[in-house]
Amino acid sequence: MESDENLSGTSIAISLRVMRSCRDSLREIGKSVEFRALFIEKEKRAYKKLDTYLKGTHLDGITTTSMNGEFHDLRGDILRWCGTKDFGFFFIDPKGWKNDIDIPTLTPLLQRQRSEYLINFMYGFLVRAHTQKLFQNDMQAIFGELPDTSDMSPKKKEEYLIQQYRNALSSISTDDTKRLRTAHVSILDPIKERTKYHLVYLTRHPLGIVKFMDASEKMDIVQKRVRARTKQQRRIESTGQEELFTDEVDSGTSDTVDIEVVKQYWLDKLSHTPKPFDYEALANMLEETNWFETNLQQAFNELIEEGKAVNLDAPIKRPRKPVHFDKNERLQRTEQ
Repeated sequence: MESDENLSGTSIAISLRVMRSCRDSLREIGKSVEFRALFIEKEKRAYKKLDTYLKGTHLDGITTTSMNGEFHDLRGDILRWCGTKDFGFFFIDPKGWKNDIDIPTLTPLLQRQRSEYLINFMYGFLVRAHTQKLFQNDMQAIFGELPDTSDMSPKKKEEYLIQQYRNALSSISTDDTKRLRTAHVSILDPIKERTKYHLVYLTRHPLGIVKFMDASEKMDIVQKRVRARTKQQRRIESTGQEELFTDEVDSGTSDTVDIEVVKQYWLDKLSHTPKPFDYEALANMLEETNWFETNLQQAFNELIEEGKAVNLDAPIKRPRKPVHFDKNERLQRTEQ
């Protein structure tokens, strides 16, 4: 928590601004929704600042509450505060990882119906700790089993660990017939070529995955531009010489994924018998691969151009998107 007493630049203030924006947008379409927000802070001094800030911040249609203590000790109080009827969104953003993002801690919260979740997976800490004997019990609680990353490259290690964590989360047993779906987005260091943390999203609705990955793609584009400009500014400061051209990145993200891999993935999904693809099919594909829809659209477009696939329900004039998942279009593999 920052030193500014009004906390205007913290995630607390930002979340309240987001809720206010959502409230206003809903009111514009005739929907009156009441928001309630609960903030948890374990440090007493930081909690006092938080409580003072919340009590001095009054927003129409938004009620705020705070609790002082350890997140894992307050789970029962949190669930009682939430109740069982209203939709709940949980943002779990710990400073570390012990006793906060492990499966036993999260299970009661993830079993609550009508809920979605965003978890800060502190990869920078976990990648250093997961091989140490001292933390074996902690790793077992987080990943559901002891992760074995021996002989893995740094990239493969990261992919493995985040997927293991997602698998552990989605395997949590709930009373709801709908399974927990997961996706994640990586937040990179602004200078160094490494991941700072992952944001892991959980929902029970396929459309939630689609919307999360759409928002993640937009954030990915912004993140690339910010990193490019930051690196350029560091070079200018180092050399004392202005650069004629900027390291601007374009609006696409397909450069992060091998298009040939995506095309083969499509071909494995398709058959010579027409098959409809709806939002649930798209959500399944995004969840399996953690690619963006843009990657899938670009790859399918190339398959059409190569005569290897066809959209039987596409209009005569080819649209920007070759597949409209909201229309449950029928896709077919045409190559032998």
